[in-house]
Parts: sequence; structure tokens; C-alpha cells
Amino acid sequence: MATTHAAPKSDDDLYRQGSQYRIWSFSRADLLEIRRSINQNAAERLQHEHQITRADSEYKIEYLSVQDEYDMLLHYCVKVQDAATVYKLPSHIKATAIQYLKRFYLKYSLMEFHPRNIMYTCLFLATKSENHFISIENFVQPLQRVSKQAIIDLEFIVAQALSFTLLVHHAFNPIHGYFLDLQSIFPNKINEIGSAHDQARKYANDSLFSDAAFLYTPPQIALAALMMANEKLIDEYMEAKFGANVYLLKQLKATNVKIKEYIIEGPKAKISKERALALERKLFICRNPEKAKKRTTGGEGSMTDDSSAEPAAKRVKSELISDSDIAMAGA
Repeated sequence: MATTHAAPKSDDDLYRQGSQYRIWSFSRADLLEIRRSINQNAAERLQHEHQITRADSEYKIEYLSVQDEYDMLLHYCVKVQDAATVYKLPSHIKATAIQYLKRFYLKYSLMEFHPRNIMYTCLFLATKSENHFISIENFVQPLQRVSKQAIIDLEFIVAQALSFTLLVHHAFNPIHGYFLDLQSIFPNKINEIGSAHDQARKYANDSLFSDAAFLYTPPQIALAALMMANEKLIDEYMEAKFGANVYLLKQLKATNVKIKEYIIEGPKAKISKERALALERKLFICRNPEKAKKRTTGGEGSMTDDSSAEPAAKRVKSELISDSDIAMAGA
């Protein structure tokens, strides 16, 4: 009796069987709805708390919009990248930390946990999950006003928000896989392939500052990055690999075009210093309306304790920078 063998599974097939795809992949519409719902619920909770605690209900509070939260989140993703450079961390650790931060804010609003109070914990957690050991003492050494206890106190909260899915797949490994496959198919184009590989890694880095990882698989992002690096080479590669399947080839090319749009948007994630400051101030006010009002009206009161804006179950004692350090800097 003849034995039949199933076709080997591709990296894309294997990825779709894992927890990262199951928990952290969305349609564009679903992703927008998640953010809208989190934003609305957080604003309503804060509004309810302020109505209970405020003596004067006439003070108008403007809460962050969905777009405000997204802009501020990407701003802090850039800060994670800058911090990773200080620690001289490899690309995949930086990418993991950024993805942790973005995933955390699919469970919570920035109005609940300030990203400045989360980003360092995400980075420290990424060094551990990626087996790049840095002691907590050495990690906090270059940071100002951040204690090791502040990071430790937030670790479980972050891990819980991530559904304990600490392994993160990125486009960097598939890019290397394509790099090897390209060499086997086009042995006379080694230099061209090497150049495309290096450029594609830069495009994969740009994709970190978009929603690409929530909408597409790492192999899809990797192929699109390579296509952006050398479209002629990748067209020839896809023809050689998938030319017999016209429908699949057409689908791959269409997906590449869609992902390219996200990768192009990545470098635009940086917002101006003025916009960042305005968002910090707006966030401070919606979390601390009484303090902001006292400052505006010349009343007395401490501007350093921000814990009152968070529900008791979410308060974390720490020495992290308070909202007022940046939010009130330009006042």
C-alpha cells in the first residue's frame, strides 16, 4: 500500500498554529474597535471617579481620544528603541519590548497606566524572555528616578496583560530564511541578495512602528520588506517559487503592496516635541483634574503624587517619574 506524505508546513503555516497568531492577530476593523472600546471605558471610569471625588463638578476635563492614545503610544515605542540603544540590545530584543508595549495597550488605556511607567518594564521583561541577562541593578543604573522595585512591581501586571505569551515572533528570522533560499535559487546574485537582506531588516524595523504585526504574519512582513528592498529580485523569486500557482502569486503580490503601506508609515510615527508635550499635559489633566485645577487657579497642593487617578487595584508604588514632570514642564 502506497504511503502518502503531507506537504511540509511553511513558516507561515506554523506561525498560524501558535498562540501569538491566535491571541494577537486581528482584522483592521477589530483592532480599531478594541482601541475605541478601551479608550471609552477608561474615560468613563475616570469620569465616574472624578464625579465622586471632585467638590466642584464645573471643571471641564478633556480625555484622550483614540488617536491621541495611538500617537502617544507610538511616541513611547520610539523611546523604547532609544532606550534599547543605550543598553546596546540586539534588534530582536528591542522589537520584543516594543511589541510588549503595544500589546499591553490592547488591554489597558494610557489613561490607566502611563506608558512611561510601563516601557522600562517591557524592555526589562524582553531581555529576560530573549535570554539576554541583565541584572535589575545594572538595568536601572543608567535610569534617572527609576528604582528596581518600580519595575519589579509592574512585571506581573505586564505579563498578565500579555496573557503570558512572552515569546514574540518577528520578521527578522524569516528575512534570514528568505536570504538563504534566495542564494540557493540565484547563486550568481550573492551581493545583490546580501544588499537586499540588509535593507529589508531596516524596513522590518520600520514596521515595528505600525500595526503590521497585528494584521500580518512575520513571513508576510519579511517578504514585503524584501520586495521593498529589491522589487525586481523578489518578483523573480516569487515567479520561481510560486509561478505555477497564479492565484497564490497574485495574492502574495497584493499582500506585499498592503504591507508596504504600513512599513512606509512606520518612520512617520515620531510626533513633534510640541505634540508630545501637549499630549502629556492633556493626559496629566484627565488623570489629575484637581491638581491641574489648583495649578490653574493658583491654589495650593502637591503636584507629584499621581496615584489618586488610578483605581486602587491598579496603583503601583514606585519611584517612576510622575505625570507632572513632563506634563507641567511647559506651563
